[in-house]
Amino acid sequence: MNIDNIKTPEDIYEWIDENIQYGWIDIEGNKHIGEMNNFRKLYRTMSIEEILEYKIGTCIEQVAVMHFLLDKINIRNKMFCCRIYEPDDYGNLEEEEHMHCFVLFYTNGKTYHLEHPNFEKKGIYVYDSEQEAIKAIVDYYIELRGGKDSPTTQFYEVPEGLSFSAFNAFINNQ
Repeated sequence: MNIDNIKTPEDIYEWIDENIQYGWIDIEGNKHIGEMNNFRKLYRTMSIEEILEYKIGTCIEQVAVMHFLLDKINIRNKMFCCRIYEPDDYGNLEEEEHMHCFVLFYTNGKTYHLEHPNFEKKGIYVYDSEQEAIKAIVDYYIELRGGKDSPTTQFYEVPEGLSFSAFNAFINNQ
C-alpha cells in the first residue's frame, strides 16, 4: 500500500506493519534494527521525513508517524508516554530504558489504541473510554515492569534530534 492511499486507521496499521521496522538511527548515523544496545547513550529522535526514509522507528517514532497519518485522514488522536519516572538529570546511561509511547484515536464514540512497536501486542484495540484504554495499557506496563508505577503523560510532538535523556526531560515537562 502506498502512503498516499491511506484512508482508515486499518490502512495505517497495515502500512506501518509492511513498511516500518522496530529500530533507530544513532547519533553517528548507524542503524539499529530490533536491538537496544547503547540506546541511552546513542539514541536520537528522528523527524517524520527520516522515519519514512529509513523505514524504522522505536515506539517514539512509530507513534509520531501514526499521529501524523491519523491527522492526515482527519481522525482525532492523542500521543502518550508511560514510563518509570526518571528526573530530568537522570544519568545512568547503562540502565535499560523503561518507556513506552502509544497513540489513541477516537471515532464512532469509542477510543481505539493503535499498537505496532510492541510486537507482542500489535493490533487495534477498542475501548469504551480514554480512561479505560489508558488504564489497560498502563496496567500492562506496570505488570511488565514488576509492579513499578508508570506515570503517563500526553505529549503533542516529537522534537527532532533529542537524546533519550532529553526526550525523558521533554516528557517530564509536558
